[in-house]
Amino acid sequence: MTSPPGWHPDPVPPQPGQPAQLRYWDGTRWTEHVAPAQQPAYPSYPAYPAAGAAYDGRPTTPDGVPLAGWWWRVLALVIDGLLLGMVSAVLAFPWARDVYDSYRDVFDEAFNGDSASLDSSELQGDIAVPLAIITLINVAVGFVYNVGFLMWKQATPGKLLLGLRVRLRERPGPMTLGTVLLRWAGQYGVGLLGLLPVAGCLTFVYTVLDYLWPLWDDHNQAIHDKIAKTNVVRIR
Repeated sequence: MTSPPGWHPDPVPPQPGQPAQLRYWDGTRWTEHVAPAQQPAYPSYPAYPAAGAAYDGRPTTPDGVPLAGWWWRVLALVIDGLLLGMVSAVLAFPWARDVYDSYRDVFDEAFNGDSASLDSSELQGDIAVPLAIITLINVAVGFVYNVGFLMWKQATPGKLLLGLRVRLRERPGPMTLGTVLLRWAGQYGVGLLGLLPVAGCLTFVYTVLDYLWPLWDDHNQAIHDKIAKTNVVRIR
C-alpha cells in the first residue's frame, strides 16, 4: 500500500455482527489503532477532517486531531510548575534550610555591627554545596516527572487535567523512550547550559523562543516539538 498516513478501511475482515472499522496506516505499515468507521477515534469531534485540514478553523494533525492552543499549553505548564515546585521544595528542604541559616548568620552579624567579620567568600563556600544539591534535586525531579508521565500517560498531570496529550505528529499512539528523551532535552535539557557563565544568555533567548514558537508556527509546535516531531493535541 502506498497511500499517505491516515485512517483507512480496516484490511482485516470484521467478525460476523461486528461493525466495519477504520485502521490507521502510518505510511509504511498498518498500526494497532482502530476506530469505528462512522465515528472518529476521539468521540468529542463528529468527524475527521481531511489530512492537513482544520476543524472549525483550528489546525490539526495530519489525521485530523485538533491541536492544543497556546494558552492551554501555558496553563498546563503553570499547573505542572506548581506541582513540581511543591515536590522539589519538600525534598530539598534540609539543604534550603542550610542556605537560609547561612544568610541569617550573615544578617545577624551585620545588624550587630560586626561588619569586620563579614566574608563573602566564606558565605559562598557555605552555600555552594547546598545550592548544588538543590539544583540536582530540581533537575532529577523534573526529569522523572516529565519523562515518566509522558511514557506512562502521554501527558504530564497538568496536560491530563486539561485534556491534552503529547503524540507524534504523523501518527497516534505512545511515543518511544528516544522521542520522549529528545523532547525533554529540547525543552529542559538545554536549560542546563544556563549554569555555564557564557551560555546563560543564549539559553535564556532559546527558552523564550521555544515557549513562544507555537504562536506563529503553522503546526502549533514549539522548538522542542519540532526536534522530537511531536504535537500537543486536545482530546476533549
